[in-house]
Amino acid sequence: MALQNNGIMPIREYLSITLYIPTYQREYSWEEIELEDFWADLQAAVSENDVHFFGQVVIHNEDDKKLYIIDGQQRTITSVIFLRVLHKIYTQNDIIKDSDDAEAIASEISTLIGRKTRKSNELHLVLGNDDRDYFISGIQTGYPDPERKERKKSQERMRKAFLYLEAKINSTIDNLADEEEILDKLEAFYSAFRDNFKLLYMEATRLNEAFIIFETLNARGKDLETADLLKNYIFSKVHDVNVREAERKWAEMMSNLDGIDPTKFIRHLWNAANDFSREKELYKRIVKALNTPKKCKQFLDDMAVYALVYHDLSVPTDCNYFTDERLKDSLVALKSMKASSFYPAVLALTMQKNFSDADIADIVKTIESYVFRNSAIGGKQANSAEVFFARIAKSISDQILITKEDVQKLISNEMINNDEFEKLFSMWKGSNSSVDKFTVRYFFRKIHHKLSDTSEVVLDNNKVHIEHIMPQDGSKWTNIPEDVHDAYLWRLGNLALLDSTLNKEQQNKPFSDKIPFFKQSVIRPNEDIAAQSSWGVEEIEKRQAILAKYALEIWD
Repeated sequence: MALQNNGIMPIREYLSITLYIPTYQREYSWEEIELEDFWADLQAAVSENDVHFFGQVVIHNEDDKKLYIIDGQQRTITSVIFLRVLHKIYTQNDIIKDSDDAEAIASEISTLIGRKTRKSNELHLVLGNDDRDYFISGIQTGYPDPERKERKKSQERMRKAFLYLEAKINSTIDNLADEEEILDKLEAFYSAFRDNFKLLYMEATRLNEAFIIFETLNARGKDLETADLLKNYIFSKVHDVNVREAERKWAEMMSNLDGIDPTKFIRHLWNAANDFSREKELYKRIVKALNTPKKCKQFLDDMAVYALVYHDLSVPTDCNYFTDERLKDSLVALKSMKASSFYPAVLALTMQKNFSDADIADIVKTIESYVFRNSAIGGKQANSAEVFFARIAKSISDQILITKEDVQKLISNEMINNDEFEKLFSMWKGSNSSVDKFTVRYFFRKIHHKLSDTSEVVLDNNKVHIEHIMPQDGSKWTNIPEDVHDAYLWRLGNLALLDSTLNKEQQNKPFSDKIPFFKQSVIRPNEDIAAQSSWGVEEIEKRQAILAKYALEIWD
């Protein structure tokens, strides 16, 4: 392996090198939790006056003699941000800014960071295209605006990192009125970072060797995301073919995902056409299968294309790929029921040309029934559903299931039977959780649509509220024992949807006072409530049994 310039290196020596972050590397991702660790390490280095190992960096020495960071870009960017925080304090703190010591250290920091003029760019860290301009103007040669949030997430994280570290340092010197004390405190931070923060520096002349080092070093300790490891593996395999095209495809995938976890996407995409894999073994299985540059390129192409599909599955309220309104409605319902195990099956359907958009909409409608019956009402765990839908996806990809009816039949066969569903539904009891509240809204909307398909019930929480017929505050319903109140409060038979203005007016009133409000409601299931003369356990159980019959017809 062609390694060169390897060894332990202090941060001042490392940052004096001109380094580049490849365009395919992930954006700046440090949040406050990582910054807290950085700050704690710095404080320890100051108080103990001892060496702090800042981790390893893996560098690829490109043919054009540029040094590209393969591993360590997050720490490197944060280091520059920290130095710029110090530079700002040294040059703008009213007590010390005119002192010779402050000017000397500020000048030294500027030398470490490098400079940019109209004629040349001599900055020592060059970011990828997306964040390069912001990093130059907002960090390396200027300071971020403390008031204006950046729209791009990575740039907003840089701005927050600067403000976080600035606040931490200022809090340690705010109570110091003496110039010498402030300079001593700042010098302690600066020298501890400059001299005591040390890195394991490894430089390879071949990209694939740099990736091998990267994977080996990260094989233990904190796990890397599968997406990061896979990206590095693919780039090492296709380097001799067309690495620039690979960079473009990876960037296209990330853009299409629009912030969605790429590791989850890659696992679901893999499970759409291959034997089921959990995340733990996913990387090894993919690497074993993608053993040629051609296969790596094809998988990259697939990831770029189907990331757009995955985005719509994950964010159905903002669809760019799917246009069928029935399909989008079902996806919204499934999202609200926290269902995602079916994603590989839909990905597999979009990969096959024999399924139309209408076919996919019908199949997803069947999946919606499956999730409602088995999960929302039946309480079955998502793990079994994940394996089930991965099996369906593989059968679709292998063209064993070739028609809409084939897929729907297999899904229907796995639903809990009608007798069990009716029994479970008749006893269903919700809670104050967001999932259960959605189930209540979802159910009564379907009932209303069945009874009156000419009008729609809006699911907007601000317009339609969940009404407890026997109210949450049972103090005005003195005839209901406390244990009965607790047992029946969230039973479906005791719940209804009601327009927010009507709901607000009647609150915890006795049932006889509530009847007129139910009569005013345009939501059809409320008509049966308005017809009652009293309300208690018998009425709740009877109503829920009737609702169960409706449910059998809707989710047959």
